[in-house]
Amino acid sequence: MVTSPKEAAHRAPKKYVPVSRTAVTVTLATAAAGSVALLPTANADPNESVTDVKAQVDKLHEQAETATEAYNDASARLSDLQHKVDQLQARITAEQNSLNGARTSLGGMAAAQYVSGGMDTTLQLMLQQSPDEYLQQATQLSRITDDKMATMRNAAELQRQLNQDKATASDGLAQLDKTRTLMAQQKADIEAKEQAAKNLLSRLTAAQRQQYNKMVATNNVPASTVKNLPVPTDARAAIAVAFAKAQLGKPYVWGAAGPNAYDCSGLTMAAWGKAGVKMEHGSRAQYADFPKVSRSQLQPGDLVLYYGDMHHVGIYVGNDTIIHAANPSSPIEYAPIDEMPATGYVRP
Repeated sequence: MVTSPKEAAHRAPKKYVPVSRTAVTVTLATAAAGSVALLPTANADPNESVTDVKAQVDKLHEQAETATEAYNDASARLSDLQHKVDQLQARITAEQNSLNGARTSLGGMAAAQYVSGGMDTTLQLMLQQSPDEYLQQATQLSRITDDKMATMRNAAELQRQLNQDKATASDGLAQLDKTRTLMAQQKADIEAKEQAAKNLLSRLTAAQRQQYNKMVATNNVPASTVKNLPVPTDARAAIAVAFAKAQLGKPYVWGAAGPNAYDCSGLTMAAWGKAGVKMEHGSRAQYADFPKVSRSQLQPGDLVLYYGDMHHVGIYVGNDTIIHAANPSSPIEYAPIDEMPATGYVRP
């Protein structure tokens, strides 16, 4: 996994078209195709306020985050596809060996008949044709024995299964190539957005940059809230929350899952992984794979999903507070649960 900046600015609620995991390739293709149009000029207008520049940077981060979670979904899909293709290729090898064995057996039958006085016409036909073609004619031949017919049927079935698996594996390999190409396009799209954000910030004067840094560094979670966070009652949740707290202050990097940097779903995956719970690196996959809970049922350790397409996720720590990896402008930090529009809650 490449480590380049990722997830979005999470300050102003926005509407998104929901994206299913089965539509990953469409998401990737459309995002990559529209990457140039989404990029604003990198030159900051001298008449723009720092607030305006921050809004543009936040928007770029948000677009990059949406694209990153699509990338993470595609990465998981790529892994699944590769596993299936590997299994198919192993099965194809076994089937080919079995078919070769069946053909050898038939060849042995033919050799034995030749030595004993001439090869059976049915065996001659079989050895000259594919098993399937032969069976289409074999039932019309009076001299074939039950043993021969059983051997023929076995060879023909092996050949049919082998051909089917080869076709399926070929399709799988084509999907692998397509997904890799789309992921490369998505990676370029994400990096272009993050570079555009950096270019905007590079145009700020020293005084403006100081003002921007203060705006970004503003912590909206009171110290008293953090001090009085509840202790999780569930043992695994306690491990996940403790892990998330230990990552506070580390940088956000898109596609990262630790130990030195994280993106949003990489942080939640690593936190719950520490507790022995396996989850995919993708906010939408994390929502899909675990039991849903309501807002009123939230407990420390639960995951909170944000925005209409659920492209952001944080871990709930109690007192209406989450820990999350927001975007490259902010380190891993506490945030109010309602700082962004929450749209789903799950319990690993």
